[in-house]
Amino acid sequence: MNNKLKLSTVFISALLSHAALADPVTLNITGNIVASPCEISSDSVTKTIDLGGGSPIQASTLQTAGSATPWVTFTIGLVNCPAGTTKATIQFHGTPDTDNPADMYKNSGTAGNIAVQLQGTGGDQFGDGKSFTGILPGTSGATYTYNLRARAYTQNGGVTPGTISAVVTVTFTYQ
Repeated sequence: MNNKLKLSTVFISALLSHAALADPVTLNITGNIVASPCEISSDSVTKTIDLGGGSPIQASTLQTAGSATPWVTFTIGLVNCPAGTTKATIQFHGTPDTDNPADMYKNSGTAGNIAVQLQGTGGDQFGDGKSFTGILPGTSGATYTYNLRARAYTQNGGVTPGTISAVVTVTFTYQ
């Protein structure tokens, strides 16, 4: 019986010494926590901004270089922002106007020598790729409103009659 105990002890010692010589294992555990998105207000999902304010724009008012229509203000709203979301960044995308890409978009309509200018109501320029970050309180159900304005603008004057059309899409990122 004593020999069996010695043999078992030698076998267990051999297993333990083999385990002690094994290669170490490193675990790299990672993750990414992101802010949950807000909802886009139902009246902001698709916007049509009429630069004439419901009336046709007279080509004769846009014959001088640097002339423009009056600003048309509008908003894009976020609602039901979840707790912990403290920033919402809006980014603008569209075909930039070659003369003024900082805040203008190319007219894809039939009118000539005209572009669409897009800014924040404070004068922030929102051309292609530009963004603006709104600060939210981080509480559940928070809202945020982006106050914007647009107008038709002519760099060189001599606007010809036709339609004005520019498509600008926006994306949001949250923190």
